[in-house]
Amino acid sequence: MGIKHLCLIFGVVPSVCSKVINSMVRLVVKKLKNHPLAKVRFPDADKMALFAQLIQGREPSVDDVIGFLDGLSLASECSSEVIEQNAMYNGYHSDTMVNNIFAYGPDGKVFLCAINFPGSWHDGSLTSNVFPYIRDNIGCYKICVDQGFPRSGDAAGILVGPISKKQARALAPNLRPYLLKISNVYTSLRHASEWGMRSLQGTFPRCKKRLPSNAEKRKKVIQSIVLIHNFRTELVGLNQIKTVFDPEYERYINVRGYDRIKRYYFNEDDNLDQV
Repeated sequence: MGIKHLCLIFGVVPSVCSKVINSMVRLVVKKLKNHPLAKVRFPDADKMALFAQLIQGREPSVDDVIGFLDGLSLASECSSEVIEQNAMYNGYHSDTMVNNIFAYGPDGKVFLCAINFPGSWHDGSLTSNVFPYIRDNIGCYKICVDQGFPRSGDAAGILVGPISKKQARALAPNLRPYLLKISNVYTSLRHASEWGMRSLQGTFPRCKKRLPSNAEKRKKVIQSIVLIHNFRTELVGLNQIKTVFDPEYERYINVRGYDRIKRYYFNEDDNLDQV
């Protein structure tokens, strides 16, 4: 609902309505950023063990994945500052954007995020800002990502995900069956982050409107969305990630034709040696 609609409902002028909304956004962030049910907090050792167990219940072949990481681009208003506007422009979307990355646990909540970065920054650049923190706290566990994130060098063994057909062709024949099987598992798990992004954008229509050009206001809006998402997931529980990784969901996964993600899997009849 936009400011114009609120003005019509409550009978106030746009300036007053905008002032109240901005005040409420700041208040939400202040109250929820340290709230135990809403706080964005990296899981401790016990919580990571629980997350790994929940994910293994869905995919028995992996026992060390604790979450799913993906990027989200949101449209932003143009800035009058030339340098800032140039940094915010995203060539892929041909628009002024702000980029963010979010890590979701199997409980459906965001436990790590990097928000309000220029639209010209890709997911790998954003990850470099938070990777040292991930490396220092993740221990022996892993986070599932897509091919837009680094998975070599320092990120090897920490950020994991499906491989491309080009990478599959380069695999040694004796290792190919196992690695392709694991790649298919990561393909399945990676879609959990898409459900999380849909949860943010579907529940909060503000994501579909252009964010403010002012960096501080924009940051508060994104923070409020993430914190309310966590709070709502904890109290209401209507979250696709949380549902799918719930142990009770196991009885549904064997329904014939249910898994639509299988079309992205590597199959035995794929001719990977053909360029």
